[in-house]
Amino acid sequence: MAEEIEIVYGQGFPRVIEPRATMFEDIVEDIKYKAQLLARETKLSSGVLATVSQGFAIGFILAVAMMLVPFFIFKGGI
Repeated sequence: MAEEIEIVYGQGFPRVIEPRATMFEDIVEDIKYKAQLLARETKLSSGVLATVSQGFAIGFILAVAMMLVPFFIFKGGI
């Protein structure tokens, strides 16, 4: 009778040929790095977009104040 070979899963790469695991690891590391950059950029842009209206309002008020303060100082008011 033919001898049955037990197949065991979860033991890594098959050893028919020597796998190029370093190539796969380099690709995986590159993908992880790019995903982290994308996540960081997404967090930054969403944080900036969340405060755009508040920043615009504060900037507008400061700009108007910087235009009106010299009139009050040098002319004594409007």
